[in-house]
Amino acid sequence: MLNWFFESTEMDPVTKALVKEFSKNNNLDDLPSDKQFEHFCAYSVFATRFPEQIETDDMVAGDGGDLNIDAFAVKVNGRLVEDADVVDDILAVSGSIDVEFLIVQAKTSSNFDGAEIMALGDNMLHQVFAESQSVTVNDDVKRFIEIKDRIYANAAKLKENPTLRLFYICTGNWKGDAYITGIINRKREELADTNQFSNVTFDPLGARELQALFRQTKTSVSKTIRIDNLVTLPAIAGVEASYLGILPASEYMKLLVDDDGELVRSVFVDNVRDFQGDNPVNTDIANTIKAGALDQFVIRNNGITIVAKGLRPTSREYKLDDYQIVNGCQTSHVLYDNRDAITDDLHVPIKLIHTEDDDVAQAIIKSTNKQTQVDDSDLLAYTPFQHGLEDYFTSQEGDLKLYYERRGKQYARAEGIEKGRIVTKSAQLKAYSSMFCDLPNQAGRYQGTLLKTVASRVFKDEHSPEPYFLAALAGYRFEIAIRRLPVEERVVRAFKFYLLTAFRYRYEISSFPGAGNKKAAAYCKSLLPHLSDGEKAKAAFDECVSILKDALSNLDLELERDNAKSAPLVAEVKLLSEKRK
Repeated sequence: MLNWFFESTEMDPVTKALVKEFSKNNNLDDLPSDKQFEHFCAYSVFATRFPEQIETDDMVAGDGGDLNIDAFAVKVNGRLVEDADVVDDILAVSGSIDVEFLIVQAKTSSNFDGAEIMALGDNMLHQVFAESQSVTVNDDVKRFIEIKDRIYANAAKLKENPTLRLFYICTGNWKGDAYITGIINRKREELADTNQFSNVTFDPLGARELQALFRQTKTSVSKTIRIDNLVTLPAIAGVEASYLGILPASEYMKLLVDDDGELVRSVFVDNVRDFQGDNPVNTDIANTIKAGALDQFVIRNNGITIVAKGLRPTSREYKLDDYQIVNGCQTSHVLYDNRDAITDDLHVPIKLIHTEDDDVAQAIIKSTNKQTQVDDSDLLAYTPFQHGLEDYFTSQEGDLKLYYERRGKQYARAEGIEKGRIVTKSAQLKAYSSMFCDLPNQAGRYQGTLLKTVASRVFKDEHSPEPYFLAALAGYRFEIAIRRLPVEERVVRAFKFYLLTAFRYRYEISSFPGAGNKKAAAYCKSLLPHLSDGEKAKAAFDECVSILKDALSNLDLELERDNAKSAPLVAEVKLLSEKRK
């Protein structure tokens, strides 16, 4: 199938090679050619917009009833939102939301099709962002509309109207065709005229633009800034150079925004806290700006800490490579939100540290954030347990090899790693909470909300790594197994976390002793044979799907995504799983 794809499309050799590499690294070889391309386009457009490694399975829409949407993503306060209830969770934490809708239509054809582009714009206007839909849509598009509706139901809590970004992608060359440009401009204006959006963009992307986007997913953030006032600190072990200084607002903003003027949220990956919204501290920072006391900002603010893996001074300019703003996320967001009121009368105090030593970098992150009121749970990435868990994953070999992403996107630029084998902290938390905390109905919640629920039961220093690895491996095997199902049966993905629960109760020989018990390793070893390879895992999950369907039937529920939050279903799945032994 893969060879047919590369011989029969009108795709240039470079794009072919990139799609082939991406499909191999993401276990997508068995998908139809058009779906491979849709996943590739989705990843290329979306990956750099989120702070953690993303998977495109829940982004690429099913065929039929798709309203010309091949892939979509919703970004709320910088986080990927895959379920409407997550909007409520984020609001409970932040109080206000910043929203971006991203829509992709991807065609393997080399032509920019005016009729297709017009249909995409019309469907956005008259269906997706209308009060109701007059046509039937598939489950994926329905989910997107539900998220959209939940966001607009909380319009009073929007910082500003959402941004809408549309992308039409094909494999040809975009040359600014006047006819296509006219269609795009007209549809963009019609959408803007609905007054639902603060900004609407509609970008036609050809092969060259698509290739550039994909390559950006593998490169680190690099910016050059001018610094006039720096004090060099004494030599420090493990640190190439370190400075104290101040930056005028215009130079600091270069570190925060991309070429489109959007906030580069990936530079806050190593900051232990997401933006906390309009809390008293952030409101006070904003009031300093709004009151016009710009010259006082530098003495009122505690400062920003920037850690860079590369730092090259040239005259008064410094090029920062692969940098992170590890302390100052709140200040940075407030500055960005009030950028129109800022002049170079405002200066930002900074601490700039150049180190290539990860241990030194993590020590800096932990210590700088401990100086402020940060919950210990926010620092979980830097605990001894997290380091140990990462080492345990690293020690696995062969087909059991997984990669624990303790730090956001730490494997983004690694070559030859199957992306599905990368386990983010969020994915680990959800898998473990489902399999060993009996909370599959809550696993789809916002990471911060779920962590608060299970804080006393997860990521403890006395815990053994084996249960966490087992849960992550089960999640990985499930994703591979589900791709072998017919499209119409893949609705079961919404119940993934119930199937992890079912797997444990169906195949465990004895009750789980707890991750802190010395018997935990032996317990996990008894379950591991069922996940030792893809065939055995597929057979195990086929059994778990059968259990799930019986449980749904007993509760008079349908195999629909909405029922994946049912608390009674948890007990029924556990009961039936134990009976099947």
